[in-house]
Amino acid sequence: MRNLGDAVKADGTLDDNRIWRRELMYQGMNGRWVERFYTHPEHSYIFKPLTNGESVDREAWVNRNILTKLPEIAAPKLLAASLEGKGTQGWTIFEDLGPLRHPYRLEYAQAAARQLARLHAAPAEQWPGLTAQGPKPGIEVIAAEVLRRRDEALAVLGGQGLPVQWLDSEIVPAVRDGYGFNVKRQVLSHGDLHLGNYAVTKEGGVVLLDWEHTHRNLPYWDLYHLIDMSHPRFPKAMPAEDRVKLLETYLDEADKQGTPWARGVLVREYAWFAAIFSLWMLLLVESDLRRGGGVWTKEGLLRQREETAKGLAGCLELLDTQR
Repeated sequence: MRNLGDAVKADGTLDDNRIWRRELMYQGMNGRWVERFYTHPEHSYIFKPLTNGESVDREAWVNRNILTKLPEIAAPKLLAASLEGKGTQGWTIFEDLGPLRHPYRLEYAQAAARQLARLHAAPAEQWPGLTAQGPKPGIEVIAAEVLRRRDEALAVLGGQGLPVQWLDSEIVPAVRDGYGFNVKRQVLSHGDLHLGNYAVTKEGGVVLLDWEHTHRNLPYWDLYHLIDMSHPRFPKAMPAEDRVKLLETYLDEADKQGTPWARGVLVREYAWFAAIFSLWMLLLVESDLRRGGGVWTKEGLLRQREETAKGLAGCLELLDTQR
């Protein structure tokens, strides 16, 4: 097949008459499946339809306009994509890197942290088409919701045996009002780099996946997703010593890239950012549990709640060491 796009029908689904075999891989939030398909027993590719309705055309745009200019970032190569404007019928085809694994190990997370520092070193302003907002609300909106739902937040903290007094700190309303952080630099953000969105190849390399949430943001956004974001499908326990090592790995690589940060400031402000974000995540998990889980299993949500609570406790302990 000369043109991989010929394997896709007009409705944005694979054409069984033009491929040899297909394998379901994982299901997106909108119910559509990412698949491995073969045009020949020895030629396989990854077919990714639009899996998130808020990210129409974004992943293809990022691959064409950004990742092609950042060869130091390891990511699957985009081989074909639908034309812009296809909406829910949009699709992409990537190279197949073979079996990908998502275990949490410090060395793999450090490899991802180094790539983040390289990504963040690229001047975000050179891509005027890059949005300033991903699918999730920004940290200001997150802080506002935590404060608005203060009684629920206090109940969640108390229920997890977590200290409650930090919620009344002046930093939380300051974050809500947009002046809670000394670090103001907007970086090129992957946007969703949790454990399921970076992977280990069969050769042992680490690749960054799923770029449809890419936007401009503070560096803390990506660092939080890498370090302390828990996910119902990808279990991860974050040891306190790993949290510090990952921040140090990121800072060391940023120095090498010529984009140094004030270390004490970044560590302290990361801890505040992560604490606020984690409390918001706990509120979301409680809501999901009350609704019966939705797209997630109850077991996965319970594990996510436990991991998020432990991460929040670890970030508050990190704050204590920065005083």
